[in-house]
Amino acid sequence: MDPIKMPAFTQPLADWQKAAIDASLASARSALEGAEQLMRLNLATARATLEQQTQIAQELLAVKDPQQLEALRAKLAQTSMQSSAAYAHAIYEIVNESQARLAKLAQEQMSQLTEGSNKATAAMGTGAPGADIAANALQSTMAASNSVLESLRKASRQFAELSEANMKAV
Repeated sequence: MDPIKMPAFTQPLADWQKAAIDASLASARSALEGAEQLMRLNLATARATLEQQTQIAQELLAVKDPQQLEALRAKLAQTSMQSSAAYAHAIYEIVNESQARLAKLAQEQMSQLTEGSNKATAAMGTGAPGADIAANALQSTMAASNSVLESLRKASRQFAELSEANMKAV
């Protein structure tokens, strides 16, 4: 008895599954990298804030008259605003880098999926009667998905550019 042979289009499906697992792992690594960067930023900010508050307390204890207190208050307000702006900018940079990495991974995954889909539909089209109709439907679906993904990518890029312009304005 002959062993059962798998249809020719099952190999591309197995390849898709492997690519999907690889892409999921790469996305998880990228997300963890971004989280790690945020954690480092928060830790550094906490340390700097502690040092800054210690210095402020010492300066407040050294105040002798109302004019010194007013000058110190103005200095503290300006320093606080500058620190907040720097922190927001650092967060923006981390989020922007993470988004760019994830968008690149998504684009690579979609390219691999499209390539695999084209190979699978070509293999499907040579099989059973009517398979060419299913293959054409799958190719049409993939083309529509690519179009939607490209639109989302463009919208994401526009949003990132707008956000960057706003961050630079601050």
